[in-house]
Amino acid sequence: MRSKARARNAVALAASLGVAAVCCLGCGTSSSTAERALVERYLAEVEPIRLSVNRLLERADPILEGFANHGLSRATAARRMDALERRFAAYAVQIAGVNPLDAELRSLNVPYAETYVLEDSYLAALVAGISNGNLRDLPDTQAAQRAAIIRWRTRLTVLAARVHARLPLDLQQAGRGEIAPSPFGS
Repeated sequence: MRSKARARNAVALAASLGVAAVCCLGCGTSSSTAERALVERYLAEVEPIRLSVNRLLERADPILEGFANHGLSRATAARRMDALERRFAAYAVQIAGVNPLDAELRSLNVPYAETYVLEDSYLAALVAGISNGNLRDLPDTQAAQRAAIIRWRTRLTVLAARVHARLPLDLQQAGRGEIAPSPFGS
């Protein structure tokens, strides 16, 4: 229930920032201030999704380790990973639904949202692999995801610096480390 309330609050904040940005465009405020408001609105929409995905994917390793160490049966591991994949798929829909007012931010978000599609594809294949006992044919999406996330992070950092917008402190970690959970545990 709290996550739904947080999501509603983030959407309300994003909408308020968007209205403020549009209002600022017509009231003689500098374009940098209006652009900063648009970046901040984008971040208000993306950050709750990005952080929720990070927390969700942290739950994959214990499942996969339990499966690899025979602490979880194939059926249990597949069921738990399937639930995780379905939750991830909902986040993929949410990130694809982010539609910034600014064309530059839209061009940033489209390839970033594609990384969610790649990850969901990997997770779905992982569930199937666990279910049928064949983990050899998993798609290798990490390099494409990592490159797209780093491009997103870099372009967002440049844009934020230009308009003097603050970025989340952990944003520089995006694209580093493990992208796709290892089917054999950490």
